[in-house]
Amino acid sequence: MHRRSFLHRSAAGALAASLPVRAGAPAPRLRTALVGCGWWGGNILGEAVASGQCEVVGLCDVDTRQLTATRTKLAATTADRPREYKDYRELLAREKPEIVIVATPDHWHALPTIAAVKAGAHVFVEKPIGHTIAEGRAMLNAARA
Repeated sequence: MHRRSFLHRSAAGALAASLPVRAGAPAPRLRTALVGCGWWGGNILGEAVASGQCEVVGLCDVDTRQLTATRTKLAATTADRPREYKDYRELLAREKPEIVIVATPDHWHALPTIAAVKAGAHVFVEKPIGHTIAEGRAMLNAARA
């Protein structure tokens, strides 16, 4: 391929990517769940809601105060009424989210991430993804499988 044709095709591709996919019809919102409703998890969820592409279907935290605070903050930005859970495994089984945000304390990132990818969800996991190389490899292996 010549340089000039590469530049023309790249420009055409960039233009096509910037155009709306379906004029007039909104894209379906993706079922989204948050595991870890602390301050940082709430901020990440807020950005997901602001994108207009996420329907919040579940919130999970072992601390009821964090669930309440996140639910209150969420109510100010969306009409979504997610169910609350204390166990991420129950959330994954009942809600079948397409996206899972894992914002638990660092030492709890691996297990919810692995469970979410095994359930077929896309996962946003906060850094650091794990405490050991073995945790990171286990998450990567689960995602690849």
